[in-house]
Amino acid sequence: MPKIKLIQCGVGHHGKSWSEVTPRHDDFDLVAIVDIVPAALEAAGAFANLPRDRWFSSLDEAVEKVDADAVLTVTPPLVHVEHAKLAFSRGMHLITEKPIADSLANAKLMVDLAERANRQLMVTQNYRYMPAPRRLRSLLAEKPVGELGHGHIDFYIAGDFTGSFRQTMDYPLLVDMAIHHLDLLRAVTGKNIRRVTAHTFNPSWSWYQHHAGLKMFLELDGNIHFSYSGDWSAKGKQTPWGGAWRLQCERGSIHYEGENVSIGHGEFWGKDQRMDAVEVPQFETSGQSLMLSDFAKAIRTGHPAECAGRDNLQSFAAIMAGVKSAKEGRAVEVAEFLAG
Repeated sequence: MPKIKLIQCGVGHHGKSWSEVTPRHDDFDLVAIVDIVPAALEAAGAFANLPRDRWFSSLDEAVEKVDADAVLTVTPPLVHVEHAKLAFSRGMHLITEKPIADSLANAKLMVDLAERANRQLMVTQNYRYMPAPRRLRSLLAEKPVGELGHGHIDFYIAGDFTGSFRQTMDYPLLVDMAIHHLDLLRAVTGKNIRRVTAHTFNPSWSWYQHHAGLKMFLELDGNIHFSYSGDWSAKGKQTPWGGAWRLQCERGSIHYEGENVSIGHGEFWGKDQRMDAVEVPQFETSGQSLMLSDFAKAIRTGHPAECAGRDNLQSFAAIMAGVKSAKEGRAVEVAEFLAG
């Protein structure tokens, strides 16, 4: 089966982790790299053993000079819609870093452009492709301690993004990081988020220009309730990037933290308490590699990937509802952002 010819746009910072995967993936042939930083091109080009005439400073130039089937864009959200316009107008497929876009209007436009061009649009919600969340999803379906009733997610990490767009963007934790957790919440529970109440703030010690702190209440389909507490400027003990989760069920609790999943048992007043570790089968490849495989399958079959653009609108709309809630100080319906 012929490999899919791929252009990677963005090979520095977070793009570096992708540029270590794309040259070696069985489904793709990396035909060009793009970055505005020469040193990033130098490092990625050398690693991929890619000739210098396949290094470009703009995606426009790359698509003009190189024959390609798809684009991976690991760039700030502000430029995603422009890359989508370019890729789909050239008949190429697009896989984009999260969040899908800088605004819901642009996210919807990207989905519309992909569907009109009959091309695949995928968002790299890589937390879905990690072993522990996959096991957590299957465990919830098995219901070892009964039905899920409510839950909580903690996220506390001192993120050093000095000089990047995250340091100066509005709502950095809510928009750029909590999208991972809210999307994963949808994937794990199989339920969409209906209503969001969010309160954001900037701790006095924060090095971010805007709000690095977040308290949020989420109402899901089926009358399932979740709370969320986070701080992207939190020094001291830190959670894993996926957060620390408690899912409260009728006969016990399910916990997810890092690579660990466990079930808590206990009766009234804490009697007969015990924690049972749940086996988490490990994957032979990384989450990024699995996402690329899913992307390749979508391209070849025409069936949308798990993290297809249209599905991701549900996650991004919940984030945008959170932004509006934080601004207006009230609960906001997610459906308000999906209409039209």
